[in-house]
Formats: sequence, structure tokens, C-alpha cells
Amino acid sequence: MAELRNKPVLVERVRLWWYPVALVPILALFYAGFTGILPALFGLAGLFAFIFWVFSFGFAIYARLKRPPPDLRQ
Repeated sequence: MAELRNKPVLVERVRLWWYPVALVPILALFYAGFTGILPALFGLAGLFAFIFWVFSFGFAIYARLKRPPPDLRQ
């Protein structure tokens, strides 16, 4: 159990304001691909990026809401 507590933290703080910023080009790629402005393959890439975005946003919300347990040992 001691090994789990000594893991280095890769992301210090989750900044949620990047998520709506990243969603704009993803939705634009999805729209352009499936309306015929770009080839349909770009629409599929936008769909993949959107699914990735949803899971990433879910993990970010979970990390933001999860509080580390207080260390009771002094």
C-alpha cells in the first residue's frame, strides 16, 4: 500500500475551462465531415475525437470532485 501513496502526480491541477475551447474545433470537424464540406473520413475523425473528449471530460470531473483522504498519521 505504501507504493500507491508514493506515485508521482502527473497533473497537479485540472483546468476545466479548456474543455469548451477544445470542443469547438471537434464539433466543426464533425460538422464539416458529415455535411460534405470535407471528406467523410474527417467526420469520423471528429466523432472519434468527440468520444475521446467525453471520456476525458468525465475523468476530469471525477478528478476535480475527488478529494484525497486526509492523512490521519502525524
